[in-house]
Amino acid sequence: MLMNSVIPHKFPRLVTLFLAWAWAWIALGVGINAFVKSNKDKSAIKNQVPPPTTVSINTNDVFRAGVVVTTVSALIAVISTIYIGLLLFDSGRRSGISTRTLTVQYATLGFLAVWLFATQIPVTVFVATHSVQVSASIDGLTLGNGIVKTIEKALGAKTAYKDYNYLVLLAVLPWFTILFTLIAAVVSFLASSHARRTTSTKAAPVSSLGQVDSMTPATAPHNLSQQPA
Repeated sequence: MLMNSVIPHKFPRLVTLFLAWAWAWIALGVGINAFVKSNKDKSAIKNQVPPPTTVSINTNDVFRAGVVVTTVSALIAVISTIYIGLLLFDSGRRSGISTRTLTVQYATLGFLAVWLFATQIPVTVFVATHSVQVSASIDGLTLGNGIVKTIEKALGAKTAYKDYNYLVLLAVLPWFTILFTLIAAVVSFLASSHARRTTSTKAAPVSSLGQVDSMTPATAPHNLSQQPA
């Protein structure tokens, strides 16, 4: 059982978990902000188009990837909050639970960091290279791309994702969440290794003492038999 009076790597764990927690909340806020402002911009453009013209605005590529980034960021925020709470709880009560769960901690933090990394790559690529897919129709008759482009210019609509600041923030800030979550996972792993080494070191002298004690009764008669009459 890993029940140490001294919590391994307490301060580095607390700092890195706090940074992961803070940036996870930032990434979560950026994701929600992008979702809200994107819907607002879509509605504003559609409201400028008089009937019977209808406009369809497709942002499914960045939207779907952004939802995953926001969800994973929320998970990191919740997990980091729990782990910080366990660490602070142990500081006052010495229950050892934050040390015993270190394997779970670095495994979950590492997994979430890799998951967020895998999702953030397409978000960054989409924002840098993709554009809003706009289509328009009048009474069910689809308009050509040339007419649609003319409508976009007349409305002053921006189509490139990189022209929207809230999408640029979504493409940039979660990278810091990945960095600090990964660092927190590494520090938790080092703390787990340290706790195992400490437990093994404490157990070794006890085993040696047991071996000495077990040898004493067997050797005592032998020593007596060697004494001169």
